Amino acid sequence: MKDKNNIEMEDISSFQLERSRNHNNWEEISYQEVEEQILEGLSEDKIKCFLRVVRSGSPFKLNDYFYRIKC
Repeated sequence: MKDKNNIEMEDISSFQLERSRNHNNWEEISYQEVEEQILEGLSEDKIKCFLRVVRSGSPFKLNDYFYRIKC
């Protein structure tokens, strides 16, 4: 994924992702689902922050869910 300046953003597409409402029960979610359903419509800055935090291994809260790379 590239930003408006054609600079490549963090790439998390090769990782298995999960989401949870409460940090206890995690469910798998594909990168394609995240990209199409969650990231679409967000500001570029919010997308960059989401990708950077998740890529670092930390969970990121967006709307009702926390997202992370599957442990």
